[in-house]
Amino acid sequence: MVRLAIVGCTGKLGSAIMKSALHREDVEISYAVARKGNPFVGKRISELVGGEWDLPIIDDIEAAEDCDVFIDCTNAETFMNDSYFKYERMGKALVIATTAFSAEAIEKIGRLGVVLPVFMSGNFSVALHDFIAVLKVYAKRTSLDTDIQIIEYHHNQKKDAPSGTALMIKAALMEANENIRKEKVKICSVRGGNIFGEHEVVFANSKDEVVTFRHQVSSREAFAEGAIEAAVWTVKQANGLYNMDDFCDGSHFEHTGQH
Repeated sequence: MVRLAIVGCTGKLGSAIMKSALHREDVEISYAVARKGNPFVGKRISELVGGEWDLPIIDDIEAAEDCDVFIDCTNAETFMNDSYFKYERMGKALVIATTAFSAEAIEKIGRLGVVLPVFMSGNFSVALHDFIAVLKVYAKRTSLDTDIQIIEYHHNQKKDAPSGTALMIKAALMEANENIRKEKVKICSVRGGNIFGEHEVVFANSKDEVVTFRHQVSSREAFAEGAIEAAVWTVKQANGLYNMDDFCDGSHFEHTGQH
C-alpha cells in the first residue's frame, strides 16, 4: 500500500486525484494538504469528494511525515517559493503535477533529483504520451516547407498559456527532426468554459496537403489516474528526475495490463 500526500488537494486536479485514490486498493491518502488560509483547512476531505471520509485537510507539508510520496498539484510559484525546500528536507518521492515552470526553475528541480526521486510531466495521460510518439514518427518525414500549428484548448481558469502539454509537443517535434525550424512551429491557445484538454496538431505543406492529429479527453480521470500510477512507480525508483518516457518504457504495463 503506497501512502499518498496530495498537496493542492482543493484544486481541480488535486480533488480528482483524491476521488480516484479513494477507490483504489493499492494506495491510500495519508495526507491532504492545502495552502495556509484555504477555507477547507481543518475540514474533512469528505466535504471535497463526498462520502464519509474522515481525513482532515492540513496546511503544512512537513507535517506529512508518514507518507511515501507527495503529489504536488499547486502551481509553479507556490512550488518554487514555498514547497521546494520542504520537499528537499523531507527527502520523500515527489510527483510534480503542475506546469508553467521557467527554464531556471526546471534546472533547479533537476538538482532536487539528486536527493530524492522526482517525477515531472506536463501531462499524465498515457494515451497522450502515445499520441506524441506518433507525432514524432510523422515529424521525422515532414518536408521543410511544412507549417506546423499546435492548437490547445483548456478551461477558462487555466492560468498558463501555452499549456505545458503544448510545449511538450513542440519540444518533441523539434527533437524528432532537427531540420524543423522553430518559427515553423506555432502554438495557438484557446481558453473557454470547462474544456478539460484538447490538443490538435496540423501539418500543412506547400503542396496543398494538410494532415491533422488530435487528442481529446472528456474528464480529469485520465490525468488523475496517470498521476497516481506515476506516484506508485516513482516510490520504487532511485534518486533522479523522471518523466513519462521513463514511465512508459514498457515495464509499467507488464503489471497493470494497460496500454
